Amino acid sequence: MIDRYTELLNTFDEITAFEWASFFHDNAARIDTLVSLFEGYNRQVMNTQAKRLREFKKLISNITNDNHWSDMEGLELTYHHFNPRIQIRASFHSGVGNALATFSIEISTPTIQAWNHYEDKLIARYTQHEPVIMDNKTILPIITLPGGDEKQILATLQDLHSLLSSLSFRTFSHSLTSH
Repeated sequence: MIDRYTELLNTFDEITAFEWASFFHDNAARIDTLVSLFEGYNRQVMNTQAKRLREFKKLISNITNDNHWSDMEGLELTYHHFNPRIQIRASFHSGVGNALATFSIEISTPTIQAWNHYEDKLIARYTQHEPVIMDNKTILPIITLPGGDEKQILATLQDLHSLLSSLSFRTFSHSLTSH
């Protein structure tokens, strides 16, 4: 059955929308059902991912003793309180029958200057991927792990947070009076 749906999708590439008009008209109710099934499936995947990301947010906030982690409404786990600006971004990717198949972690900088500050240490430590530069922004994929490997996911996030914290500038408030 799946093969027939795949064949249908491949056929879409070969036929214009105008040529599909009678098919769409004759099968509108069945197409609506298929769209509804897909939307329900997609909603279930997103809800499962959002719930697990909220759990990871609580866990990593406790591990790093840092409440600045965000779950971006369940879409991705982020942390961006570094100077120069750099952001940790992590999210789940679904597989067949598994909403939490893999978990990807990356970092991104909004400017070349920020990237230049971190580049040498990051490239030396995370050698698996090359940075992707798009205009002024740089993205470095860190790792993709099995989505169920909580221990390794949290260890990687903690290690990355610790490294970036050590490379980040700190703002200190100096007293105006001497004691």
